[in-house]
Amino acid sequence: MELKKFFSKGENIVGMVFLLLLALYMAWLMYRDVERMQEATTQYDYYQNLIYLIENIARTYFFCIYLLMVVLTYYNKQYSKWCIRVYYLLGASALMYFAWAGIFSSSVFNHIEPQFVENFPRMVHHLYVGPIFWMIIGYFFTPKILKDARKLKEEQDLTI
Repeated sequence: MELKKFFSKGENIVGMVFLLLLALYMAWLMYRDVERMQEATTQYDYYQNLIYLIENIARTYFFCIYLLMVVLTYYNKQYSKWCIRVYYLLGASALMYFAWAGIFSSSVFNHIEPQFVENFPRMVHHLYVGPIFWMIIGYFFTPKILKDARKLKEEQDLTI
């Protein structure tokens, strides 16, 4: 896809500016989390900010997966098996994230100081619930994206 063709419509520029601002905001959040990890004075502070960093990375990752599905289907206007492969990647990524979060939370529990153990459930809550919004939103919209991709395939088959 040529950039000239992509930027020929005004809404693409607005969308790109929005995505750029969103990317800058997420990068700033991640940078701030890393700074707080370096300034941490206790293991609890360190792991809390590490969990915030993981949460922001996971949100960005799942948002990018959905964005990739939308770009493949609606901007390229071509059916490809990549939409379905990205959907499977989404499911596998969600399963791997939650499996890894379980292992990581037990490791965090073993490393935080005893006086902060009562705050552990809140930390684990952030770890599990952080990216779930994008996972749920994506699972609601993914069937429509796949249906539209199938329509594009049928239209392409008719033109051939």
